[in-house]
Amino acid sequence: MILDTFQTLQTLVPNVSDLASLSDWAQHSVELFPLDWNLLAQGEQFDTDVFAGFRNFFQNFIESGQVWALIIGIVIGYVMRSMTSYG
Repeated sequence: MILDTFQTLQTLVPNVSDLASLSDWAQHSVELFPLDWNLLAQGEQFDTDVFAGFRNFFQNFIESGQVWALIIGIVIGYVMRSMTSYG
């Protein structure tokens, strides 16, 4: 496999005959085509806690008392529906 890769490189770059010249060719090609490797690197760290937003929402939902408003609204809505429905 390594020999096949080396032979493929020799066909692509005919003057490469050993690993030292391959290293020289690679260094030369890097100098000819400089890349900003920071573009390819991950510049910022991402938060991997996928449930952090839901956890913050639920904590705020409980702390602000909205859960009680939801429960009271469901109970009042059920009572109103049962009082106004026929049968």
